Amino acid sequence: MPQVSNELGSGIAIENVPGAASLKGAAEILRSEPDGYTFGGFNPPSTPISYLVHQPDWDMTKLMPVCTYARTPYGIFANPEHNIEGLKDLVNRYQSGDLKQFAGLGRGGIVNLAAIVMKNDYGLNYNQYVAYDGAGPAIKAAVSGEVPVVATTDTAAQSAVESGDLEVVSILSSEGSSVFPKAPSPSDTGFKSIDYIGQLTRCMFLPPETPTDVRDTLAEGVKAALQTDEVQTWSEQTGNIVEYGSHERAKKALVNSINTIPDKVNMSKLRGE
Repeated sequence: MPQVSNELGSGIAIENVPGAASLKGAAEILRSEPDGYTFGGFNPPSTPISYLVHQPDWDMTKLMPVCTYARTPYGIFANPEHNIEGLKDLVNRYQSGDLKQFAGLGRGGIVNLAAIVMKNDYGLNYNQYVAYDGAGPAIKAAVSGEVPVVATTDTAAQSAVESGDLEVVSILSSEGSSVFPKAPSPSDTGFKSIDYIGQLTRCMFLPPETPTDVRDTLAEGVKAALQTDEVQTWSEQTGNIVEYGSHERAKKALVNSINTIPDKVNMSKLRGE
């Protein structure tokens, strides 16, 4: 954010609004004056999932997309003792009953929904989804053998893979991973792409009816900031993918999440209705 501030020539005060996977923060953006002084970010499909689960009385799609500035792929990682040879082999192991548990983050979140989608679309017939409070405990459980497989972000699993404690089965984005550039995606191995839920697309948004010239100025500031040496060095050192995308791409990430996920997942069941 300091780099964006420098490019715009204006100070930016950061206010973190916690709650409901950034849903409260998104609501604040929506209700702010469209004067160019308030903008914010969240990461489809994470916040749209929360929107679909909680069903607030406002329309998230009315937010004005500015741009995308990064993406974070999710992947499936396995304990090496199982000798899993790719996604097809993993599906076969679950279908045969050789494997029964699939681990990830909390119920109702992106990893849980991705697991449901893969169960429905790929036949990944796990008997039990094991939910952990964070990536650290989930990865630790897979490394220890408590669970055979875990789904988490590529950067979260990087250390465990580099140490040989986990192996990459698949990266769930067809756009790939900079951490594991040789890892195949589902579409590389004959499965349908699940990009709409296989990665976080980090986006910026403005209040509805903000003038488009304000949007464009902010977008250009973000684009220039991403090209600075500081941001590029950080990206290379951490494996986090930093890349600029237009306001159309941000809109697509938001709308695809909201329109596609309810067709793939029983949201009423997820809400406990």
